[in-house]
Amino acid sequence: MAMFDQIRISEESWRVAIETLASAGWSVRKGGGLDFSWAVLDRDGMRIDMEYDIWQEGEMAFAKADASAVRGDFLAQLIVELKIE
Repeated sequence: MAMFDQIRISEESWRVAIETLASAGWSVRKGGGLDFSWAVLDRDGMRIDMEYDIWQEGEMAFAKADASAVRGDFLAQLIVELKIE
């Protein structure tokens, strides 16, 4: 599966992205602790992998073919910040 390069994301945007996608019907599994957190979001055969490290901030990755569907579930402000094309 062709993935985007890792998209950097701030802690606040990381949390907003998960909440936004969950409210759009994505299933969310997440875990971690104080210094490191992860989330996997799935919907209709699409998958987004997200990680947050307190020292390096967050990242998210998904298949290039899913970009338009993912973009459609985000708020415009978040699309601009994440630079999802």
